[in-house]
Amino acid sequence: MNVLVLRAQPAAARTARVLARLGHQAVVAPLIVIGPAAARLARQLTETPHAAVIAASTNALDLLDAESRAAISGLKALVVGRRTEAAAAALGLDLAAPSFRTAAALAAALEAALRELAPKGPLLYLAGHDRKPEIEAALRRGAHRFTLAEVYAAKIVAKFPGAAVTALRQGDIDAVLHYSARSAAAFFRLAGEAGIGAEALNPRQLCLSAEVAQPLITAGAKRVESAHLPDEAHLLALLARPSAP
Repeated sequence: MNVLVLRAQPAAARTARVLARLGHQAVVAPLIVIGPAAARLARQLTETPHAAVIAASTNALDLLDAESRAAISGLKALVVGRRTEAAAAALGLDLAAPSFRTAAALAAALEAALRELAPKGPLLYLAGHDRKPEIEAALRRGAHRFTLAEVYAAKIVAKFPGAAVTALRQGDIDAVLHYSARSAAAFFRLAGEAGIGAEALNPRQLCLSAEVAQPLITAGAKRVESAHLPDEAHLLALLARPSAP
């Protein structure tokens, strides 16, 4: 099966390797480019000592500069996702709890986690420029002192990657993987700008969650499927299911 992978690098390359092991051919065409949003955070982090770190994405840790990494090493941490958990451990952070599956799950458990953690000082929330609001909302509801540090920015590419345009136009894509509502919306918009709006919606649209699927349903896609749980294993499991007519 030929599968279009739209997520940013280096995650797209990891997904391509998994697809190859499953017997599929990946067409990698990232619609998002991720890069650092701030040149250095070390001064900000050292001027205000923090008691614990919250991170909902591995990018929030991987794209820290070396001084900032040193400044937070040893702090307690609450994170989302196993890859973020691994990145936190590599930075010397002390995981206060196992990683949460989603940002919403972390936000829902935040009060209980912080009661157990009992931080003596403000929290440091490392995030992207574009992010879901759940964690910040939970922090504000609990009247917690925290510093929001935007570590990375995820930018939509200017136009649909050429390899994807060709493959979709020729009908060579069997399924498209969607990991975020933002990139799903960009997929339809950029495909339309490239003159392949209808062709882009023909393959199976496999989505990480119902929320991710919504822009595609709104756009008129008929073959939209959502993973049972919002992780890549469950998303890729959809490939083994019979295609809906």
